[in-house]
Amino acid sequence: MKIFEAARVREIDRYTISNEPIDSIDLMERAATRLTGWYVRHFKTNNKVVIFAGPGNNGGDAMAMARMLAERQFRIDCYLLSMGTLSENCATNRDRLLSQGKVDMVEFSDEDPLPAINPEDVVVDGIFGSCH
Repeated sequence: MKIFEAARVREIDRYTISNEPIDSIDLMERAATRLTGWYVRHFKTNNKVVIFAGPGNNGGDAMAMARMLAERQFRIDCYLLSMGTLSENCATNRDRLLSQGKVDMVEFSDEDPLPAINPEDVVVDGIFGSCH
């Protein structure tokens, strides 16, 4: 797995969307598919996955991954930080996740206590994306 700086990721996304061509929601689906594949190869289904999703596209990526992992029988807890309007792609992936019916999603605000996380749980950060 390659790791890039935020500015480089934005550049790669822009290039891909304008040159393939691919819609941003489909690019998000592709990224979630790749990350899910990596995750499935490295973790067993007995590790609960605790996913935190923000209202932007990073949250959309996280909810797409939650949906895909749930399809593969992983136990998922998904928390959507409710702070403002969801991006279009985030709202789409929230709706897809809820329609699937395999993951309970809890909306929480910055005033709510964080959920308990066990040492064996795997946490996915879908709140903090890249700054523009």
